[in-house]
Amino acid sequence: KRLRSSVVLALMKLFQKFPLNTFESKLPKLITVVCNALKNKESNERETARETLSKMAVGLDLKYLPLILSQMSVSLSEGYKLHVRSAALHSILVAVSNVYKQPAVESIEKIAALSFDRCVPAMLDLIHQDIFGKASEYKEAQHVEKRLIREAMGAKSQDSLEIISKLIHFKPSIATISAQKSLPGLAHASAVHALVTPFLDRLRDPDVSALTVRKVKECLNRVAVGFSSNSSTKYDEVLPFVFATVEPFVRGNMKPVDDEDADLENSDDEVETPIQVSKSNRMHRACGG
Repeated sequence: KRLRSSVVLALMKLFQKFPLNTFESKLPKLITVVCNALKNKESNERETARETLSKMAVGLDLKYLPLILSQMSVSLSEGYKLHVRSAALHSILVAVSNVYKQPAVESIEKIAALSFDRCVPAMLDLIHQDIFGKASEYKEAQHVEKRLIREAMGAKSQDSLEIISKLIHFKPSIATISAQKSLPGLAHASAVHALVTPFLDRLRDPDVSALTVRKVKECLNRVAVGFSSNSSTKYDEVLPFVFATVEPFVRGNMKPVDDEDADLENSDDEVETPIQVSKSNRMHRACGG
């Protein structure tokens, strides 16, 4: 069954004119129809569905992006569909990046409430599944399938990481204890930490493989490229963040961790203490505290 892109987009615009409750009740069904079209065996049909979904993401408020990501995760969860899912996510991010402009916000509450930034954990979940999960195994082992599935070619998830790094609001210093107390519902007050921490967690695994280390290095390189193009990146945020991110790994190889540091590393806080950065912490370190 072919997807009629023009009809889907016209229906979306029509639904947007309805009362909010009516619109939000009809939107999930429309997204489901497009995601189901991504399962099509014909690559041309999948490409049409991918372009349609990208146009929907651009035409909708970004607060509905998690709904799209959720439906993609449910509909495309096995086999060749994993490759299709990563390609669809990349297409959405490319389309969004062409129109998205970072809002000028400074307060912790407004930064943490940015719609795109709040989607980072969901997007990272899909990306990690592609790079480190079953999809990666298929790419490395099933050579015939890789040739047949166009979406399996290239490094779409790494490209997606670079786009995400370019679009999020770069202010890791908001990930402080005070920020967590003021926003208790957030696992990460900073989208930067939500993006980088899962990769660092893989490196902390004592049984981490050389292949995983290589993949993490490639991903972090792409993240760094994205940060370098991020319009909100500032030196007074970048340098302390890099230092606080790298220091635990260097220190772990150079000298034993004292009791106080061990307590901090074993903390149950969602935000990892070694990569928390604030001006007060920097002053404390500078004074030899």
